[in-house]
Amino acid sequence: MMTTILALSILCLTTFLVIGNLRMVAQDTFDALSSAASKLRQGNNPGGKLAFATLWVLIFALSYFL
Repeated sequence: MMTTILALSILCLTTFLVIGNLRMVAQDTFDALSSAASKLRQGNNPGGKLAFATLWVLIFALSYFL
């Protein structure tokens, strides 16, 4: 029972912190994606960089929509 209460309180605190800083999270995500896109255009290994950017987007999407 205590473990469940601790886990739920950590989950609520983490959710509150993310929602409170949602603008910063979105800005950091945009900066990372735009940086990856610009490096993709300039680099000589576009497949690897595109895979990295796709992985980043998937991690972000799964952590917020599931």
